[in-house]
Formats: sequence, structure tokens, C-alpha cells
Amino acid sequence: MKRVIIGVLVSTFLVGMFTVGADAQRRRRRQQREQVAPQSAEIAPALGELRWGMTRDEVYDHFVKQVRERYRPRLSKARDAMAEDNLRHQQREEVQRIRRSYVRFRGQTTGWDVSFLRDEFTHGNGEAMLVVRDSNSQNFYFFIRNRLWKWYKAFDADVFAGQTFDQFAGALQGRFGQARDRNGRLTERGQEKHWLEWQDPSTRLRAIDENRFYGFYCMVFEDKETVGRLDQLRTNTIGQRDDGHALVDAVTGDDSEASQANQDIVDRLTGMIRRRTQAPEGEMGGSSSSSSGSNSGSSSMMSSSADEDPLRGLDF
Repeated sequence: MKRVIIGVLVSTFLVGMFTVGADAQRRRRRQQREQVAPQSAEIAPALGELRWGMTRDEVYDHFVKQVRERYRPRLSKARDAMAEDNLRHQQREEVQRIRRSYVRFRGQTTGWDVSFLRDEFTHGNGEAMLVVRDSNSQNFYFFIRNRLWKWYKAFDADVFAGQTFDQFAGALQGRFGQARDRNGRLTERGQEKHWLEWQDPSTRLRAIDENRFYGFYCMVFEDKETVGRLDQLRTNTIGQRDDGHALVDAVTGDDSEASQANQDIVDRLTGMIRRRTQAPEGEMGGSSSSSSGSNSGSSSMMSSSADEDPLRGLDF
């Protein structure tokens, strides 16, 4: 009888353990499904002709071609030689702004180190960036070892003025589909943030709420293969700082030369993506940077009210 009782107890214990184990496995599988960002077929069309792994020259040529195509109908309709010459001058200036925006992150001081992009790149690891202005945003194209791997699109502060992140998110989900909603830290040293996330076979897309500190919303497209190898690609730690906040340090510092070089830091601290003042532009193929207005084409920048479709006319 005693053996029977012991056998029943052991059987009950084993069944219980199996049930608990099965439940735990089901919970883990459910959590894994919930953590995976949903697939979106609209990511690839949003990237257009851009492809991960493009070189700096290929990306530069892509945008120069866009500039020339945009000016072509205007040049064909120029009323006289003077008007045509003025348009060609504007076209050359726009191309040169793109060229001058290129900067390599090789340990030198740049305005970008004290901007909202400070956690998007590292120094000394073969990283670089090209900046391209469109009608409603600043677009930052990141390279590592001369291969395109990230596109950061920062919408102008007035594009979604007065609209909540939920409204911004709703508009994006209307295009890209239902997203995974997340809160947390995007980087080890970053602040708590709220974002949406999608993916396709090669790309991770995030829509990030930067309104709390910087005053704008952004979208970040990233090459998943490169993201998975960043620990191997970023072995250098040049220029990384763990103390204080770079924006605050730049505003309160006593270095008059640095103060002049970052004269628009208050705008970046309050989060306004300005039409006229931006971070310095590095020379194409060089490491120097100079403060210059990269947005003289801002007259075409559009705004939207809360009554309009927030994605109306936006460039992707």
C-alpha cells in the first residue's frame, strides 16, 4: 500500500512538472512572437532606389541625379538666358551642399557629437554620414566601412506641430501596417523612449518619438545584417563619453571657440530642426567641418495642421 501511495505521488509530481514545463514553453513562445516586429511589404518601396551596401559615391550620385531631374523641367521652361543661368547656379549650389555635408567620424570634433544624432555613430570605426535636405525633413545617411547601412529621417518640427505621437504613429501604420509598440532604451547610454517597429527580410524600421526632449518625430531604416554585426564592426571607443550630457556641456562650456562653432546648440537642445541653422558640414572626402546653412532650399519646406493628413506630401 505504501508503495502504491508513493507511486501515485511521484506520478502526480511528474505530471505537474510536465504541465508547468509545457506552460513555460508556451509562455516563452508567446513572448517571442510578441517581441518579433511584424513584417511590412512597404519598407522596400519607401527605400526607393537606395540599397544597403551602396558606397558613398553611389549614394551621392543617386541624389545628384535627383537634383538634376528636379531642375530639368524648370530649366526647359526658363524664359531667358539670365533665368536659366540663375537656375543652373541654384542647382550647382544644391549639389555642393550635399557634397559638403559628408563627414567622416575619425575622432575630430563635429557639431553632430552634441546633437540628437550623438548615439547614432561612433568615431574611429570607419563610419561616415551624408546629409540631404528634402521638403519636410533632414535625412542622414550613415556608412560604415564605406557601405550604406542606416537612413535617419528627422521630420521638421512644424510638420507634425500640435500632433501627438499616437497621431503620427497612426498615419505610419496606415502605410506600413500594424507595428510593434515598444518603450525602453535604444542604446545603452540613451534615454527612455517610445517607438514603433517593423521589419522586412533585410531592413528594420523604427518610428521614434523624439518629441519629449528634441521636439520632433523621426523614422530610422537600418540594415539588419549590419545591426547584427555592430559589436564586431565597432571595436574602437574614440570620443565616447559617459559623463554628463553633451548638449548641456556644449551650452555651459567656457570655450569661446567651441561656443561659436556650436552657435545653434540652443536650437538643437530645444529640439527644433531649423530651416537655416544646422550642424557643421564636413568636406567631401575630408575630415574638417565648417558651420554653414545647409537649408537654403527651405522655402519649399511644407507644414501641416492637425486637420490635414500628417503624411500628405511627405517624401520617402
